[in-house]
Amino acid sequence: MTITWKTLGQAVLTAGNTTVYGPAAASTRASVSAAQLWNPTGAPVTVSVYLLKSGGAAGDATKVDSVVVPATSPKTVFGLINQKVEPGGSIVAVGNGVTLTISGSESV
Repeated sequence: MTITWKTLGQAVLTAGNTTVYGPAAASTRASVSAAQLWNPTGAPVTVSVYLLKSGGAAGDATKVDSVVVPATSPKTVFGLINQKVEPGGSIVAVGNGVTLTISGSESV
């Protein structure tokens, strides 16, 4: 088993579901160690983050955090830190115009 520390994903979110990480390969597991939001817009934006199993869908049952990010400000997604992504799983978020960066490790 090899563990690699890396940026798991970075994406500018939209008003719909944006996949930031995944789906993880069949033999890959990931662990989140940091999750940071950046809102470059001129208004606060609510960001919702979902941890999905293989074939799962974003919804109340898969939501791990909801964060209001003030205009031109960063915010940490504490609910995502230490979460584990199983093979086939992914991390999806919604938050128009906000960038989500996720760092951690992958085990293959």
